[in-house]
Amino acid sequence: MVVLSAAICTKTGKALISRQFVDMTRIRIEGLLASFPKLLGSDSKQHTFVETESVRYVYQPMESLFLLLITNKASNIVEDLDTLRLLSKVVPDIAGTANNLSEDKVTDKCFELIFAFDEVITAGGYRENLNLQQIRTNLEMDSHEEKLHNMIKISKMDHAREQMKDAAKVIREKNRDIGRQGIGGGSGPMDDSSYESQRPVSNKNDMMDAYKDSKPSFTPTPAARAAAAPKKGMSLTSKSSKNKSLEDALVLEDKLAPIISTSVKSAPVADVEAPQAIQHPIMLVINEKVYARITRDGVVESNEVKGSLTLTAASEEAGLCSVQMKTDRNADKFTFTTHPKVNKPMYEKSGLLQLKDINKGFPSARPVGILKWSYSSASEDLIPLKINCWPEEESRGQMNVSIEYELEQSDLTLHDVSIRIPLGTTEGVNIVSMDGSYKHHSSQGELEWQLPLVDSSNASGSLEFTIAQKDTDAFFPISVGFSSQQLFCGIEVLKVASADGANPIQYGISQLMSAEEYTIE
Repeated sequence: MVVLSAAICTKTGKALISRQFVDMTRIRIEGLLASFPKLLGSDSKQHTFVETESVRYVYQPMESLFLLLITNKASNIVEDLDTLRLLSKVVPDIAGTANNLSEDKVTDKCFELIFAFDEVITAGGYRENLNLQQIRTNLEMDSHEEKLHNMIKISKMDHAREQMKDAAKVIREKNRDIGRQGIGGGSGPMDDSSYESQRPVSNKNDMMDAYKDSKPSFTPTPAARAAAAPKKGMSLTSKSSKNKSLEDALVLEDKLAPIISTSVKSAPVADVEAPQAIQHPIMLVINEKVYARITRDGVVESNEVKGSLTLTAASEEAGLCSVQMKTDRNADKFTFTTHPKVNKPMYEKSGLLQLKDINKGFPSARPVGILKWSYSSASEDLIPLKINCWPEEESRGQMNVSIEYELEQSDLTLHDVSIRIPLGTTEGVNIVSMDGSYKHHSSQGELEWQLPLVDSSNASGSLEFTIAQKDTDAFFPISVGFSSQQLFCGIEVLKVASADGANPIQYGISQLMSAEEYTIE
């Protein structure tokens, strides 16, 4: 037998998960899954398999879904059915829904199901001789050594906690005795060092610091403590050191190397790793963020576009550069601002971004913003996408909702368009018609309408569904997300050259326009 693919799909042919065991293109597997519902026909017979000229579909209904094997026609149908029966036991065992398998539950456990499919069927499409219990054991990846390691670790942590409690108690008693001596002893005036050594410990962290600095086999006298206090000194520690005492106790016990705090060292690490991402002497990043608020009647309340150009030089030599810019469509609608160290008159005259002092270069190994632009208006000129939502109440507490999108800029291409509609309920939705695909987030009471690509070829589309709801305001506000490689301001990098303009410099560039806050209220 040779299994080409194992998948779980809906009755409409939408693939929830699909695992290929031979080399297949995405277009081919999507075409095979999409044609599967058409081959079933409209009759109510209980099929086991269906064949085409090239492949055989072996399937089993699971609630509202299908568990599907796609094999070649020369495959042994008996072995295929045996594999299908095993997978039909594995799927509800992984998803934990033997009697109520749904799209959301399959999606939540998609990676576990893929791993289980790989345990049953090897690369090349051949079945492994395993049972359900063996598959469970393989997926759990249980390790006795790991359990033993965790037990030892927990034991050490508990022991360290007990030591800290005992040490804290001893320090509190010593400080209490010092306070009594200072009040009733009638000694002379105290200087700064004696006050520092005799003041009460302010919090648990100070106790731990004092404990770490002390020697268990030596108990100093009050005078010795007063003399030694200025060398170490007790100080109020910040909140970031609350979790450090347990780690330090473990270090002292096992004589391990000290653990570096990630919160303190995060900045130096970032400085070290930043040059690794630089693939060219000069890296340029252009970002545009779109902010828009539109009423449900289609009136634009606010529309803002904010952009920035960031330069990262790989070395000090590369930092001695200039960037020649070109502005195109819509540039006259934007306000441009240069970095204070950039020669602004030269940029306004020729579009050249260069430091005022050409003998100094841009900082190396870290990104520097050299140009910003912004646009703000209540007009529809730069609105990329319009959304119309029409909720209409039907009988028996049902609501029919029709949503339509329309691309306002015909020369714009939007990717990964996501339109999130609140539902005000966790009840399921009934999709009447749809362009693209959707996800129902029942736990959040939200429906996500997904469109991988929106351009002039599909400049408009619609989604219609029904749901148990009586309040039309429950479907607002709608939030929209998208991204594009095209920019609104039409700015473009022509070249990067040395500061004197004599020698060109190799550079890399990436640009992205995305929706930051785009809502229909």
